[in-house]
Amino acid sequence: MSILKWIKGEEPNIIEKIIFMFTHDFDSGAYGEYLTEYMFNNENIEGYFKSLHNIYIPYKGKTSEIDVLLIHEKGLFVIESKNYSGWIFGSEDQYKWTQVLNKQNKNKFYNPIKQNETHIKALSQYIDTDRKQMISFIVFSERCELKNVPEDTEQYKILRRHHLLRELRKELNKRESVFTYEDIKDIYDSLKPLTEVTEKVKQEHIERIKAIK
Repeated sequence: MSILKWIKGEEPNIIEKIIFMFTHDFDSGAYGEYLTEYMFNNENIEGYFKSLHNIYIPYKGKTSEIDVLLIHEKGLFVIESKNYSGWIFGSEDQYKWTQVLNKQNKNKFYNPIKQNETHIKALSQYIDTDRKQMISFIVFSERCELKNVPEDTEQYKILRRHHLLRELRKELNKRESVFTYEDIKDIYDSLKPLTEVTEKVKQEHIERIKAIK
């Protein structure tokens, strides 16, 4: 842990990290989402906003799960968290990307650009908001190296977690406010129940993800 980041409120302290991992069955995916959402608090971002995580949005008879959502007055920032190590390879059009841990250990995973775009389509439809107000952030762990991935576009950014605040602030600085306090509250209130779904819904979603993998 970087002491400076802890002092600045960008990372939890070591005790908070241990407690989270212990109480979440050492789930590395949940841990990555926790670290990402933690960055949004502690006065790290200017402007009015709210955040949510693990939002199960109904979409085409199934569910689409958003890892972390920042509902900011300047837009909706949809975060797909990938708490991976190793080398990461993939293009915008490939169905599967590759994680390389060593010569003998390579794993395939669903293209996170396509994955998060589905989340955004589901979100846009559910809250009836223009896609133009949303941007995709694909956030990888600091433990990986992005060896060959697409360059950033106006629709998506691909980065490691320790660069998230820097890139998010850049994006906020060039945007105008599009949501009022009431808009943000309405969006938050409409999505909050979708973070409290039953275990059955969660399990069905997990099974569909496994089928894709």
